[in-house]
Amino acid sequence: MLKYCFSAFLRARMLVPTLSGLVAVLTSAVLRLAKGKPSSEDEWSAFAAGIVLAFIDGFMIAYLVPFFPYFASKFLFHVYLYTLLASLTAVLYAMYKAVTDLRVYAAASIPWILVILLVAVAKATGSPTIFLV
Repeated sequence: MLKYCFSAFLRARMLVPTLSGLVAVLTSAVLRLAKGKPSSEDEWSAFAAGIVLAFIDGFMIAYLVPFFPYFASKFLFHVYLYTLLASLTAVLYAMYKAVTDLRVYAAASIPWILVILLVAVAKATGSPTIFLV
């Protein structure tokens, strides 16, 4: 019984971030498909990268919003949250302009490089949270 209640809690907790990620995916897909269907392999690769980044960014933004009161005083929390917002904005703009250069999408993945560095620093210092400052 306890296992069922816990899994229901996790499903309900993950529902809003998942739906937020799906809204970001649908928005980016509509913005790209308004320019026409991707035809070349480069266009399909850029489309797939944009879809994946849009979902991850939308999901993580919605997942972090409830923690804002707890980490509002942490500078790195703001840096991470605002780089996620900038990444989502860059992905949506790149999809709108039908950019096929994957370097744009690689630059939009900067929040994930930042979080890997934050996890490494937190692990090295023994901190229970990645938002140290």
